[in-house]
Amino acid sequence: MKITLTESEFVNRFRAIRPDQFSRPALVALFDYLDKLEDDLGEEQEFDAIAICCEWTEYASAVEAAEAFGWEDETEEGEERDSTAERAAFEFLQDQTAVIEMSSGVLVRDF
Repeated sequence: MKITLTESEFVNRFRAIRPDQFSRPALVALFDYLDKLEDDLGEEQEFDAIAICCEWTEYASAVEAAEAFGWEDETEEGEERDSTAERAAFEFLQDQTAVIEMSSGVLVRDF
């Protein structure tokens, strides 16, 4: 027996279980990603907040996420990072795993 969740139900159930794990924009992005994944696979997915927490991490930027996985930014120390570094970090992440871009950062499927 399965229950279909709306975006707001997904966010509310997630917040009830793990209130501080992800920002609201990240939860909305995850809902959209998982909803599309269901459509692409043609099968329903089970809602498991703990599994989602283990599989995904939210970062403030692609550079921060990529550095957590060993990517080295070529920006000189003391030099301000620009959009080029952010794009390069995002592309690195895309080559490694699933990544969701948001206006407030990125979500990365842990690899």
